[in-house]
This record gives sequence, structure tokens and C-alpha cells, in this order.
Amino acid sequence: MIKVPVIKVPGFLAGGVSSGVKNNGKKDLALIYSDTPAMAAGVFTKNIVKAPPVILGMERIKSGLCQAVLVNSGIANAFTGKLGYKDSVLTSKSLANLLGIGEELVIPSSTGVIGGRLPVDKIQKALPKLIKELREDGFKDFAEGIMTTDAFPKYACAHIKLGSKTGTIAVIGKGAGMIAPNMATMLCYILTDINLSKRALSKALSSAVSNSFNKIIVDGDTSTNDTVLLLSSGCLGNRTIPETGPEYTKFEKALTEAATQVAEMIVADGEGATKTVKIIVRGARTEKEAERIARTIGTSLLVKTAFFGEDPNWGRIVAAAGRAGVKFDPDKIDLYFGEHKVLSNSKEVMDEKKAKRILKNPKFEVTLNIKSGKASSFVIASDLTFEYVKINAHYRI
Repeated sequence: MIKVPVIKVPGFLAGGVSSGVKNNGKKDLALIYSDTPAMAAGVFTKNIVKAPPVILGMERIKSGLCQAVLVNSGIANAFTGKLGYKDSVLTSKSLANLLGIGEELVIPSSTGVIGGRLPVDKIQKALPKLIKELREDGFKDFAEGIMTTDAFPKYACAHIKLGSKTGTIAVIGKGAGMIAPNMATMLCYILTDINLSKRALSKALSSAVSNSFNKIIVDGDTSTNDTVLLLSSGCLGNRTIPETGPEYTKFEKALTEAATQVAEMIVADGEGATKTVKIIVRGARTEKEAERIARTIGTSLLVKTAFFGEDPNWGRIVAAAGRAGVKFDPDKIDLYFGEHKVLSNSKEVMDEKKAKRILKNPKFEVTLNIKSGKASSFVIASDLTFEYVKINAHYRI
């Protein structure tokens, strides 16, 4: 179990309850509420098959404001067409009426099995209880309410000094399977009391997502429901941070670090995962080419099963790199497991015992240098286990 902090973000309340969407009595309905309309930015799945709550969220985030985020787990409300869209609108409107806010200020999210309609009646019936459960320290309940196959709730917190004030950044996410985000079944909600301009908020979110959630791989699938939202209450009362300058840089760095913590939790919880592997590619002509190779290695089933078996089968890694569609000299590559050099100019120099010891760790790095340029990139990937197959073979049962 990964230890996570108790989170409180000035200006925000959160909670989670069981509404009966799931039939096991676990929390399945969660809410974040801002005392006043919060500045908001979002990134969403690039999957062509977008769930209705994603479509509605994309429409509503254009205003740059959000006061409530309503999330259900158990049913994705995806591939449900106009009726599914209507369900998202109805549940959002019911919540808005109870809170006394405009329905356009509610952004819905759903996660779970694709193809099923939302039980709108159950959700509407549970909303008064959910609102009653809202608390300053209710983020653990919120995190539990958005879980599907997750083994544990995932959240992280960062604090930064801005003059005499200390601001908070909280990241709450879910995800274990269907993970190879391209956005921006991964959901993440980021809250801060720090006051930023609208452009700074969007810029920081885009950068943080690119360097955290878009770097992780569990199984190579991009969900229909992927959503990351960033909300700012501005309660800190600091001078508005613009999109450039030292304060912006400090915020973006802290945001990325907190998001990366949650991203790594998602990989570590990758539906039976036993390994979290950072795959680094150096010496590429461009960062894009480096990431393409890293991503090809990280999604290779042969590589992932070798990691699970703690087998230093470097041939699978170089073979995956070679089919990534990037030109490099296959006679000049270096490869490392951790700090141990496995290939030197494509000749094996591996000490099998040392390599195996490294691969026995739950967390390690693999570094490939293709010596074609100066650019580098990375992904963070899980292994592929028997448990992953078992979970996903019986997901709807």
C-alpha cells in the first residue's frame, strides 16, 4: 500500500458515497465542490469514441469556470449516444439545483464498463447524501469513490512558497487498466488555492500532463473517458501568476512533480503489476523520436513479460526499438539496466547475475542510447502479469 497524505485545499470540499451504481456497496459517487466558481482548465481523451460526460465536459470547460465535479464509477456511460449525453445532463442539472448553482458550472465524469446506461434515478437519489458528506478533509472519500479496478486510492499534495504565503496543489487520480493516456479508464482532478491567469492555468496543465500522465503505460489502451481537470479557487489571495516568470515556473514544477507521483501510483497499481520501469531513450535526433522508441519498448508484450519474469532478455528491448519507425545505427547502441551496462556499441557486456538482481527490484530504470543526436525522452511502464489477464478476462463478471 502506498502511503498518501491527508489533503485539504482552501476553497474546496469533497466527499464520496455509495449510490448503488456498483452492486458491492463500495463508494461509487464522488463530488468536489468549490465555494465559488473556480478558474478551470481541462484536457480530455483523444480517442475518437468519446464518452458523453467527456463531450459535455469539453463543452463546459470552454467558459474557464467550474464549481462542481461529479464523478461516478462502475459505469463509464460510454458509447451510449444521445441518451447517454442526456443522462449526464440530467445528473449534472440535479446536482446544480441542489447546490443552487448554474448547471453549466458542473462537469461530470464517469468510469467503468463501456456500453451501459447510467442509473440516473439511483444517482439522483444519492445526491443529497453526497452533498451532506462534503468536508474539507473529504478527499480520501472522493478518491475511493472514483475507483474501479484500483487497489488503492491515489492522491498527492505539494506546497509552494509565494512571498509570505504558502499555496497548495492537490492531485487526486484513478487508474489501473486501460492506461496509455493520449490527452491530454484514467481520471485525475487537480486542485489549488493559488491564483493564476487563465492562460497560465491551461499552459501549466498541458505541460504537467505531457510530462506525467502522458508518459505512463500499463497496457497500451487509451480510454474513452480520460479526463484531467485543474481547478483554482484563488483563495490564497496571491497576486495573479501570469504564464511566464519565476512564480509560474515554480508552480509548473510543483504541479508536474505531484502529478508524476500519482502517475507512478497508477503504473504501480497496473492491474496485477509487480514492476514500475522507467524506460529512458537518449541520443535521439528529436525528443519525439526518443519518445516513440521508449513508448514502443514500454508497450511491447514481450518486453513487459520479461520484466515480470525478471529475465534480462535485452534482445526483446532492442528488437522493439528497431520497429519503432526511427532510424538509428543498430551497431552503435548502448543499453543499461539501472547503472549496469548490458550492451556497449551493440556488443553484450552484461553480467547476468547483476542484471537479474536489478530486475528483481519493484522499481528500476532501463536506458537505451542510440547515439544519433542529443535528444531524450522517457515513459514509465508496468510489467504484464497473470493477474492482469485474470482481471480483464472477467471484468464484467
